[in-house]
Amino acid sequence: MDLLSEIVGELRLESVSYWRLELTAPWALRFPAGGRGIHIVTRGSCWLEVDGGRAPAAVASGDLVVMPSGRGHVLRDAPRPRKASPIEELVRGASPGRAIEHGGAGLPTTIVCGQFRFGTLGHPALEALPPVLHLRGDERIGPFIQAHTQCIAAEVSAPAEGAAIVTARLSDVLLVQALRAYLRDVPADERGWLRGLADPQIGRALARMHRSPELDWSVPALAQEAGMSRAAFSARFSEQMGVSPGKYLADWRMYRAKVLLRSGSALVAEVAAEVGYRSEAAFSFAFKRLVGSSPSAYRDDHRAADVATATREQQPLLRPQQSALDGGALSRRSGMRLKRRLP
Repeated sequence: MDLLSEIVGELRLESVSYWRLELTAPWALRFPAGGRGIHIVTRGSCWLEVDGGRAPAAVASGDLVVMPSGRGHVLRDAPRPRKASPIEELVRGASPGRAIEHGGAGLPTTIVCGQFRFGTLGHPALEALPPVLHLRGDERIGPFIQAHTQCIAAEVSAPAEGAAIVTARLSDVLLVQALRAYLRDVPADERGWLRGLADPQIGRALARMHRSPELDWSVPALAQEAGMSRAAFSARFSEQMGVSPGKYLADWRMYRAKVLLRSGSALVAEVAAEVGYRSEAAFSFAFKRLVGSSPSAYRDDHRAADVATATREQQPLLRPQQSALDGGALSRRSGMRLKRRLP
């Protein structure tokens, strides 16, 4: 399996909700921080203004906007300043299948908005994604993405039996397709996981670290996997990823350790071996230095917190028209994978 497929599987898209907005100028809508989602403009155009971001960006009909980091943002009919209405007030109590109307008497815009939740614990790949993936319909969206966005829009406009499961499956594929399209043309100033994955040599080293964190990796060993000299590999990895190979490997091991500590009854010594530490003492020292608490204290503190968070997150941030989270039926739990060791 390729690394992109593995990582998207690890993110575990657990719930998806959609609603359709029929907007007429003038209008402006604020989407709060914390809600990861997408916007599909099916008619007209709008402007996207991201909190802490650059100048407002024009979004045209046929464009797909993915907000993977949950950054707060505003959609508006024009770049001029205007008080934005909270989206949660607009969609509260909306009936399934009915368009939500808002605005004045000007030019119309139709947007299909989606909200999704990952069953993840701060996955490094998710944290490394840019706050906005803007795929323009006239440039970077291929026929597969166009087909999936059109199908989602159709399901949201006229939901039938099984609409929740259909939109959930379509959203899974749409996320992969969006990342794949972005990988084909990563901006030159991009730093992080997507940039590294787009580089064939750095991507090979990333794949080995992700699949076998328990191995005794060194910079020379990773450079050999990439087919590069040690100096060239270290420089390119740091330039592409924004961190050194050692720092990325340490962060990935700590992420895997946190997942294991929170998801099962494995002993600390077993977790240490699973993520590449030769002794429990060395692992505990590194874990406390990087995470701030001992492995056992982290496990005990977060088990109760995870239960409370999971219960709270059963209620979506917004009140959507339809939800794909149906009694946990769409939840996908990733199990332990068999390790592939180097010969």
